[in-house]
Amino acid sequence: MARKVKVLGVQIGPDINDKQGNIDKVEKLLQEYACFKPDLVVLPEVFNTGVTSPARAREESETVPGPTYNILSSWAKDLSCYMIAGSFTEKCKDGKIRNNSVFFNFEGKEIANYYKLHMFNYYGSREGEFCSPGNQSVLVKTPLGNIGMSVCFDLRFSELYRYLASAGAEILAVPAAWPYPRLNHWVTLNKARAIENLCFVIAVNQTGVVPPKRVNVGNSMIIDPWGCIVAGCGEEETVMMATIDLDMVSKLREEFPLLKDRRLEVYPNMKIVDVTN
Repeated sequence: MARKVKVLGVQIGPDINDKQGNIDKVEKLLQEYACFKPDLVVLPEVFNTGVTSPARAREESETVPGPTYNILSSWAKDLSCYMIAGSFTEKCKDGKIRNNSVFFNFEGKEIANYYKLHMFNYYGSREGEFCSPGNQSVLVKTPLGNIGMSVCFDLRFSELYRYLASAGAEILAVPAAWPYPRLNHWVTLNKARAIENLCFVIAVNQTGVVPPKRVNVGNSMIIDPWGCIVAGCGEEETVMMATIDLDMVSKLREEFPLLKDRRLEVYPNMKIVDVTN
């Protein structure tokens, strides 16, 4: 019996000065495309606030449960779908701020959450100044399939996805706020994570301009285990939809046993030849 999953990804350009307006944008798109009856909805990283300053990020952070969390829960329940709620900045009980991706089931109940592991500190970004990294990877086994969680900059760390695939991941979720000029990296890395792990990748990005000069690349995409884009967006605010068949994962892994052919015991046994002198 085919294991088909109807996926809907929501791509928006958040306004850093209009938190409620960002939430309203997502809600409008979810209502507009509710007729698709998705099994799984994925939102972008920090969809409610956009990528803002460290001070604003601290100010906009919320407890769990809290206003954004409760709205996300209600959306999942109303649509009767599983929802990877992109992410939002959480004010944790230990006083730290973390980039939290919450996974809700079709009843609106939290079944898992993932704290972004890798902080983006490149080229002027200061995520590591206000946000504390998580310390655990997360695989969620659901009736839809096995789903590995990640957020944005995690995409550059292939080891994370290899561990998720080794634990049984069939779908890799990548909510993001990925900017120009690294569009080629965004496309290439998402395809690589799908190909090297024989997984579906659901990469849902922000789009739009963030003053004073940040421009998000959009180009959300759903990629099959062969690296083919089966659905995607340009730079507009919109949704992407696709029905994916997870039997493709098990079939390819049987025919092309990449994960079984690894030689983990050999890789650390490295011969280093130094001819610099």
